[in-house]
Amino acid sequence: MTVPAFPPNSRYHAVPVVTRTAQDATAEVFLARRLLPAPERHVPLAHRTLDGSERPDTLAHDAYGDPALWWRIVDASGEADPALLTGTEGRHVMIPLPLEIADHGHA
Repeated sequence: MTVPAFPPNSRYHAVPVVTRTAQDATAEVFLARRLLPAPERHVPLAHRTLDGSERPDTLAHDAYGDPALWWRIVDASGEADPALLTGTEGRHVMIPLPLEIADHGHA
């Protein structure tokens, strides 16, 4: 069984595909656990004070021009549930640089 590659803007792009053999000898294909990056790795691109009407995808569209990159903002926030990131007026949210850029600057 082949698993299609995830596009570069997917949070699963770099997550390894794992295969194991079940007791009945069938192959089980799944994604490995995606580990969240340590909060201190995130470098701010900007900060945003929410008005309560935003969603993670609209924040990503405004910041990066790609709503599919919402997971970067959620990762940097430390929220386990993306739905809890937005919806609160006055909340301050960091819009992070992509880790590929942030990590390169600290290497």
